[in-house]
Amino acid sequence: MGFNEFKELWSVLHAWKQHFLTIDRDHSGTVDLQEMQQAIGSMGYRLSPQTMNSMINRYSTQGKITFDDYVACCVKLRTLTELFRRRDQAQQGMATFAYDDVGLGCASDSRTLFPAP
Repeated sequence: MGFNEFKELWSVLHAWKQHFLTIDRDHSGTVDLQEMQQAIGSMGYRLSPQTMNSMINRYSTQGKITFDDYVACCVKLRTLTELFRRRDQAQQGMATFAYDDVGLGCASDSRTLFPAP
């Protein structure tokens, strides 16, 4: 990772940390399902209740999400959203994927999220 990529990553992580602190109203260091739903919605994502529940089950421990898991969730949402947007060229909320594209989206890393300029 180059310096510019690191700067962008740092900036994004800082923004996510500030957002996490804002939604963690009780200052417990974790967010619950309701707080997470608000966080995801305020980031502009519109997820179905089923998707939200799956995400909470994947990233939570006893219904609570730590900051590290919040970041992992945000990274996954950002990755999948970028992958979808590249395929939804008509911006109609529909896209076609090859199997390899799905695998690459799920296995992506910071180089995919923060490409060099």
